[in-house]
Amino acid sequence: MNIIAENENVICIELTREDMCELDITYDELDYANIETRRVLWTLLDEARHKLGKDIRLTQKMLIEAVPDSKGGCTIFFTVSDGPEGRNGKKQLVKVRNVKIICGSDNIDDISALSEVLARDGRVVKSELYTDGDMYRLIIYPETSYFRSIENVVCEYCDICEDDVTAYTYEHWKMLASPDAVGILSALS
Repeated sequence: MNIIAENENVICIELTREDMCELDITYDELDYANIETRRVLWTLLDEARHKLGKDIRLTQKMLIEAVPDSKGGCTIFFTVSDGPEGRNGKKQLVKVRNVKIICGSDNIDDISALSEVLARDGRVVKSELYTDGDMYRLIIYPETSYFRSIENVVCEYCDICEDDVTAYTYEHWKMLASPDAVGILSALS
């Protein structure tokens, strides 16, 4: 288990397949309506409280995002709201299945510079580059536990597109590189 405080309001807990077995839960069983899921989540928050030395109040409003990884584990993000506390702080569990980042730019140099940074980190599992003749789209499939940090890097170089452009891109745009567009672009830079 790896526990990271991404910032003051976000805690990231990476669980391996073995961690999931020890907690006696699978990604598919995660459901906040289930008492076992709540037991696991509060166990994880208690563990984070001890490791980080952070006061985590269970009365706060919280968004809980679970992202599976390809090895049977998952990453869980706990985002605490800055809103007022109450006895029944609302909790919402969101399960994310397709983890990809779609970024676009009319400047291939921006995409290349981004690719150079991403290649150095080595956290991209797959990447594809498309063009419509004027614009470029880079579709990035990061390791799930690094999704947010890669998304933050992408924002510095390109615009992030909505997920609903994926099908249109696949159907109408020309593919320039796959499955390692990031590696190809970084080698050309």
